[in-house]
Amino acid sequence: MSRESLATPMMRQYLAIKAQHPDAIVFYRMGDFYEMFLRDAELAAPLLEIALTTRDKGKPDAVPMCGVPVHSADGYVRRLTELGHRVAVCEQVEDPRAAGRRLVRREVVEVVTPGLVGDPETLEAASEVALAALVPGPGEAGLAILEASTGEFRATRLPAEGALPRALADELERVAPRELLLERGQAERLGERLRALLPGVAQTALDARDFEPAGAPGRPEGFDAAARDPATRAAAALLRYLAANQPFALTQATRLRHYTLSDAMGLDPATRAHLELFENGEDRTRRGTLVERLDRTRTPLGARRLARWLAYPLVDPDRIAARQDAVAWLAERDRLRARVREALRGVRDLERQLAKAARPSATPRDLAALRGSLRALPGLARALEEGDPALLAGVPGPRPPALPEIRPAAEAQALLEEALVEEPPALPRGSRGASETGYVREGHRAELDALRESARKGREWIAGLETRERERTGIASLRVRFHPVHGYGLEVTKANLGRVPPDWERKQTLANAERFTTRELREMEQGVLGARDRAASLEREIFEGVRQATLAQAAAIRAPAQAVADLDALASLAEVAREDGWVRPWVDGSVRLEIRAGRHPVVEAALRRRGEEFVPNDTELDPADAQIGLLTGPNMSGKSTYLRQVALLVLLAQMGSFVPAESARLGVVDRIFTRVGASDRLARGESTFMVEMRETANILAQASPRSLVILDEIGRGTSTFDGLSIAWAVAEWLHDTPGVRARTLFATHYHELADLARVRPRVRNAHFEVREWGDEVVFLRRLAPGAASRSYGIQVARLAGLPAALLERARGILANLEGGELDAEGRPRFAGPAGEGGPAPASRAQLGLFGESGAAPGPAASRASEAEARVLAELRRLDPLRTTPLDALDLVTRLVARLREETG
Repeated sequence: MSRESLATPMMRQYLAIKAQHPDAIVFYRMGDFYEMFLRDAELAAPLLEIALTTRDKGKPDAVPMCGVPVHSADGYVRRLTELGHRVAVCEQVEDPRAAGRRLVRREVVEVVTPGLVGDPETLEAASEVALAALVPGPGEAGLAILEASTGEFRATRLPAEGALPRALADELERVAPRELLLERGQAERLGERLRALLPGVAQTALDARDFEPAGAPGRPEGFDAAARDPATRAAAALLRYLAANQPFALTQATRLRHYTLSDAMGLDPATRAHLELFENGEDRTRRGTLVERLDRTRTPLGARRLARWLAYPLVDPDRIAARQDAVAWLAERDRLRARVREALRGVRDLERQLAKAARPSATPRDLAALRGSLRALPGLARALEEGDPALLAGVPGPRPPALPEIRPAAEAQALLEEALVEEPPALPRGSRGASETGYVREGHRAELDALRESARKGREWIAGLETRERERTGIASLRVRFHPVHGYGLEVTKANLGRVPPDWERKQTLANAERFTTRELREMEQGVLGARDRAASLEREIFEGVRQATLAQAAAIRAPAQAVADLDALASLAEVAREDGWVRPWVDGSVRLEIRAGRHPVVEAALRRRGEEFVPNDTELDPADAQIGLLTGPNMSGKSTYLRQVALLVLLAQMGSFVPAESARLGVVDRIFTRVGASDRLARGESTFMVEMRETANILAQASPRSLVILDEIGRGTSTFDGLSIAWAVAEWLHDTPGVRARTLFATHYHELADLARVRPRVRNAHFEVREWGDEVVFLRRLAPGAASRSYGIQVARLAGLPAALLERARGILANLEGGELDAEGRPRFAGPAGEGGPAPASRAQLGLFGESGAAPGPAASRASEAEARVLAELRRLDPLRTTPLDALDLVTRLVARLREETG
């Protein structure tokens, strides 16, 4: 690029601004567009799918450029930040008319990064956008999180046995930040590991001095500038980063809340995914998730609060009971709850409206929207306080302390009511022109009223001039016109130019007309335009004062916003409980888990929509007695649904919700662990079995006697004997290890595991009942004690549509396996190509099913032998000591019927 193409005043100004923000894409304001130049343009154009063009087109040193309209810029900014880029928004900070022939002054007013959002209205209402800072070990790690669009600011510290301890990694994945701040040396050391842990998360390296608490800006409540712990250092980095990029947002971060991971139930990434709390495993949306099932909130504030409660279930029985008290209080008052939920609609997203008001580009409409939410607070407070005495007479007791009190932000509301008109006009983003008026309420400032009156009288005089001059000149088509550059003029068509009086002065020539002015019109025009310009300037000054005064009331506005979030989330839980007949669970400090007639909250709702009934089941787990529930039985019988159901009911209870059951009594669970389903991580070089083993290892390393462990089909990713051995050893470990002994539900297809109940006193067998009708199977979905008699895999395969001939072949092979037809090495004998052990020895005759040579029994004898082998195999699996007379009679009846049917 030649020096000439970059030597213009505008390009020199751009390059000076770009030099201050070399790692950001600069959106350079030029009138109604944000322009990008040079490398920024070449980078952004394909990402934003906009045309890349040049200045001085056709010249060899033309400057690459592209641009986006100001009115739609926020969407383009969001797209770039979601791709990991930073955007520096450079505005015109003075009126172009005031600059005259001089270059308009421009400044970067904010830098939008992946973790520091731009316009909050572009965000999904129910989601949080987190910016995090990490200070790793060695002895202790610190993590701070800021949600700049709401002002939520918190920090935690935890022991660090390594550079990236498991608990810290789990918390990072639970927070799911968009951007992570690290000290430069740590970024080089941990960058790759963090990228593997948090793919797609932007990492930003800062100098070590940015993590020093002393001198950190903002100084929110709860921030100790003299502290040296890693959590405070991480918080200091966030404050400095915010001040450097969006200093106006410091007014949002008014309080630093310290929390500990032990305050909430532990939920690792695998558990959150397996239980489908926030996104399903099919298309990764909210459809069919627990949060969708619970979310009846009326405000974005409540939706975000409900999601936070679900992500951080409580472990303190007193806090759980307090939240349940509030849910019960609302659930028992249908009319009051309906009024509260209706009043909540008017509050909207008070937190993010306040954040938008803090932005330099805020408009009068943004403050009017904030005023609208503040207006709804008194009505919400009345709806909460005014109960129907007749309805409430039978509901004794005071309002529970966990139910928030709504305190309207009266001072901030009064200021906005007094200052702004009811419906302010729409103004362009970052507008600095002198013509934007009409948003300050009449009577708010006497000086402004006088200027408006002067301008109004001038306009009336000018309007009357048209009539007077028509009468004087006889030109019936004469019009008074206004042009933004040339001002007011008397417009006359060319056919009437001969009637123009000599005292008129020609002002502007058009294609079919000419415009004139007079001395009186010129003087009046100067008075009108001068008054309007002064009025517009004064309105901007008044608006900025009102905006700053409103931001000074941020704490008074944020307090009711927090109360609204709590109230909306509680009302949502109460609504679900009331509509669906959920009950209040009892949560205490014991280690028992007892659920009567529990139901899966999501599956039950899906079945109800199809007109089907969900079959409830009981659960009892107690480390002193029935510590491990071992579930056997076929696929499709309901094992996986039941496993998730128990975990979800525990989670619901500890977040303070009611649960779908007849009754529930739960000892507090410190962590839920799940190993459910099959998945791989091929990009990391991990097979399905490796993922399964890693998740299992994580469970065994962290589970405690207060944990709830859900295991589904451990060991299925390898050979049968390997898998069975691993599954058996895992169950023994959970049973025998003194520091573990967690409450466990273990589902398996390895029927041999049922023998654990013989040798381990706290293992209990259970199965889901199935009924056979010929080749048909009916899944009853009822959990019954004892091990399952068979897996019914072939019947399930038939339901899936496998060919009939294939299924018949499978039945024969199954009979041979169950009959013990093995080769000399103890392996099943199959005809055809040799397996790992080579072909079956010719000296051992195989059944005709396999088509081998040698003496073979006749067809009838062969069928009888196969049928008897299957019956004997089933009898061998029977446990007489755990079989009721009714079960034995049912089994004998089925076996006799099968023998008669199969042998004729």
